[in-house]
Amino acid sequence: MTTEHSDIWELYTPEVQAMMGVFALHWQLEQRLNDVCLEGQLGRSEHQLLLILARPRRMGELARLTRKTPSAMTAAAAVLEQLGLIHRVRDPGDGRAWLLELTNEGRKRREQLVDAASGIFYETSGLTRDEAEILARLAQKIHNKAVQSGAVGPCEGDQT
Repeated sequence: MTTEHSDIWELYTPEVQAMMGVFALHWQLEQRLNDVCLEGQLGRSEHQLLLILARPRRMGELARLTRKTPSAMTAAAAVLEQLGLIHRVRDPGDGRAWLLELTNEGRKRREQLVDAASGIFYETSGLTRDEAEILARLAQKIHNKAVQSGAVGPCEGDQT
């Protein structure tokens, strides 16, 4: 880092520095992950659903986790279901409800996606594994607080 560059950062409070870093990382990750999405038959919503579907989950829970509308989750789930990557199973705790669950092919596809996304994350962020673990704990705290506070996701407001 050049002296000139570090002097610029010193003009900002830690809070503004953190926001600038989060925004820059978000923009870069979104662009790089979109490039990966465009190479295959799945869109961004389908990729996001695959990433977070590590265990069977209800549709409403998935919508809350992704900050997407239930209808957007339903559309993404329909695509994944048509491709044989997920299927619906009854919730053992509530026989009226359905859970989305990965198929064997879906688990393989998710593993490939996690590997690709992890590589992109490290290339983009420049973080070490230890630093990524620290960021993950902080990001989880931020995410939980934002969800608890009723943060509005992009698809509920802006159509980005």
